[in-house]
Amino acid sequence: MRVARTAHPTWEAALSINSLQAPGTPAHLWHWRGGLREAVRRSPDGSRRLSAAAALVPAAGRFPDFLTPPVGDSDVEAHFAAILSLPAADLRDDLRRTFAHRGAVPRWARRLFADGRTDEIVELLRWYHELAVGPSWPVVQRRVDAERARYTQRLLDDGVEGLFRHLHPSIRWRNPVLEARYPVDRTIVLAGRGLTVVPAHFCWGGPVTFLHTEQPTLVCPAGGLTSVMATEPGESVRRLAALIGRTRARLLAQVVAAATTGGLAADLGISAASVSQHTKALREAGLLTTTRSGPAVRHVLTPLGRAVLDAGQG
Repeated sequence: MRVARTAHPTWEAALSINSLQAPGTPAHLWHWRGGLREAVRRSPDGSRRLSAAAALVPAAGRFPDFLTPPVGDSDVEAHFAAILSLPAADLRDDLRRTFAHRGAVPRWARRLFADGRTDEIVELLRWYHELAVGPSWPVVQRRVDAERARYTQRLLDDGVEGLFRHLHPSIRWRNPVLEARYPVDRTIVLAGRGLTVVPAHFCWGGPVTFLHTEQPTLVCPAGGLTSVMATEPGESVRRLAALIGRTRARLLAQVVAAATTGGLAADLGISAASVSQHTKALREAGLLTTTRSGPAVRHVLTPLGRAVLDAGQG
């Protein structure tokens, strides 16, 4: 098993397009969605372009694998270069697989199948990424980094099977099968190829995967249960809030693995001084530890803090 080293820019773009259309978008994306709609209104021909992007990645249904190339680089231009260099024969195979069982094939897909050129698609994706994903990239990367740290801590504590059991609430580990809630029934046999897990900020509700790829990949919502606790007024936060207060409950849920004072302040919308006061109280209660690394102050859950957090989720 491998975990992606960084946030995946084209997966984030594709999933954010989906999030704009899907009902029930989670609370932590509401501000982003409102800001994007305002940016689209100010952008020349923005409404038409956004509609074209929505046609590429519909709220329900499949989209071609080539839109999210398996490039392990956070530079979106490297992903666009991979899309542009895809041989026409491979592009047509991807489109054929994607739309083989659909009654109506989108106009853009028919045009792309005919000419085999992705220039217009990349131009559209570049416009969308600059408008919708680029401005949020520090938040996206920080959330993905926190998820990678959570994976690392779980792997150290409980091994690979423990990590599989805690990837996301919609995923179950039944040795030797990893089961995930998915819109259609599919079975992917790894056959010795391993599994790459990609935590994604704009992924929510359930995991996503490629239709056909040499490297089996599972894109998971970054944050799992603890992210939901930290961003939405759910039952878990209310349970902890009754014990330690709402802000401290949200802070404890957001720490998960190593987190900085500045990062917590940005995530929770409070001042760094307020974070320091709350972390001091949680540290004195034995729920987290604090260390300094250069200019950054990092906070990590203790075993007691993790137990309190898990109890709030139960």
